[in-house]
Amino acid sequence: MAANGNSGGVYVACVPHSPLVHNEQERKHELPGFWDAYEARVAELDAFDPDLVINFGADHYSNIHLNLMPSFLIGFKAQAIDDRGGIPGKLDVPTDLAVDLANHLVESGLDMATSYDMTVDHGFSGVMHFFFHGKLDSRPSIPIYINCLAEPRPTFRRCRELGEAVGEWAAKTGKRVAFLGSGGLSHGTGSMFPQFHDAPSEDVRRFIVSGGSEDGITDEKWHADISEVCDKSSDLLRSGVRLPSVICEWDQMFLDTLAAGDLTVFDGWKDADVNRDGGGGAAEIRLWIAAVAAAQKAGSKPVTVDYYSHDTTFGVGSGIVHALAA
Repeated sequence: MAANGNSGGVYVACVPHSPLVHNEQERKHELPGFWDAYEARVAELDAFDPDLVINFGADHYSNIHLNLMPSFLIGFKAQAIDDRGGIPGKLDVPTDLAVDLANHLVESGLDMATSYDMTVDHGFSGVMHFFFHGKLDSRPSIPIYINCLAEPRPTFRRCRELGEAVGEWAAKTGKRVAFLGSGGLSHGTGSMFPQFHDAPSEDVRRFIVSGGSEDGITDEKWHADISEVCDKSSDLLRSGVRLPSVICEWDQMFLDTLAAGDLTVFDGWKDADVNRDGGGGAAEIRLWIAAVAAAQKAGSKPVTVDYYSHDTTFGVGSGIVHALAA
């Protein structure tokens, strides 16, 4: 399982982080193909037994707001909140390694924001819940946030370059490194996570700009409202309703392009086109591109598509991919 350079090995997996995935844990028999593929990826990571996991994730106006929204952020210390689809707890971030990685990224021409007190939501912890068997601190991990939510988002080219710079660093450590990406694929997010100019009220606009406040929308109410929307969506999906924002053809085009291995193809993709054709939530493919770019730079094969369906009760186009070292 040796990789290029001095790497001790590399593994990558990308999966959904929809909160509704967690709704279905007790009904795995209803979607065996998805769960078989997901559990196989978890077993692979267990067998790979990485020294370090680098998790490319997103935020959903939980902890990062429009008053200061970086394109990229790396956590030197981090904890997760108890939001819908995620689990709370501290992450075991090896600070010295995270700082060294940040320095490498800056020297590579990437202007990274950094945090010694990073807080993440289900955009990170939802995936860690499964891959870390419910214990966020069971493996050393470094969280890297990419803005997939609010305009202007980083270009797909820049996300590829970020991933490659991370993979270059990982290959030099001599460690066994696993990369996780999540989110997407096609789905809509506007009603729950509006842009500044689309906010339905001043209270919502104040929240997405500055976070919760006692004289506006509190954090508790924001997450309770999101949870209520998730419940209603889950009921609709389980009744047989399918969301028009889940676009099978678009998802398949993305997965085919990703699996072909030449990630520079994404350099020409435009944010407006992805939002139009795949929905606002499709912006999260940035996390997949970065994770796969990191793995390929560190020596992995192109990814294999293990599962895809547009017909699930997760509310998103649901794909799973993985790759091991070449």
